[in-house]
Amino acid sequence: MSYFRTLWDDTRRVLSGYTDLLVISLVASLTITASYYHYLRVPGVSPDMRGALEILGRGLFFAVPAFISALILKIPLKELGFSWGEPKKWLRDVLLLYFIMLPLIWFASRQPDFKLTYPYFRLARQGWPMLILAEAIQLVFMFCWEFMSRGYILFGFYRKIGYAAVAVSVMPFVLLHINKPELEAYGSAIAALALAVVAIRSKSFYPAVILHFAVAATLDVLSVIHI
Repeated sequence: MSYFRTLWDDTRRVLSGYTDLLVISLVASLTITASYYHYLRVPGVSPDMRGALEILGRGLFFAVPAFISALILKIPLKELGFSWGEPKKWLRDVLLLYFIMLPLIWFASRQPDFKLTYPYFRLARQGWPMLILAEAIQLVFMFCWEFMSRGYILFGFYRKIGYAAVAVSVMPFVLLHINKPELEAYGSAIAALALAVVAIRSKSFYPAVILHFAVAATLDVLSVIHI
């Protein structure tokens, strides 16, 4: 009996230290996992449109449970980066990083594995109106993704453990790139660090949304042009 009493006491002590962080970790892990197994089923549309809407549904898998759990935990949304923060600071950060990325984006768009992957939505291959629609869907998806990665995980942990939260936020972001081209998957670790720095500097995850979307949209456009 003493063993089980000690086991219970140790388990309670471990789990009660940062209960909110444990909830954030579990919600993020379970929703990211669920997004791989469950899709938004949309009958009566073309396969290309269905693919885009399924990705949008995956974004909602990321964002909705995270948002609801934040409300239950009574975490102020501003603490999770729902704020414009300091635009004068992050605008320069975003522009600098985007222009650094431009040559890499152009190079990537010429590689065979990237040509097979991008544009991310096959819908974008059906002309400019469909490309614009695809990018609009992608913008919503990126907002959901960045809320999960930089808002919910990064800022959720940053509230309690400070800059160490950057290390926590890198791992799930990289794992979400495993099905992407190999070069992009490796580069996502550096991207995660850069986006975390920009988010913390600006006290907002919005700049990460803008930068992540700008890079993805540019890659899509270049991929369509090269075709």
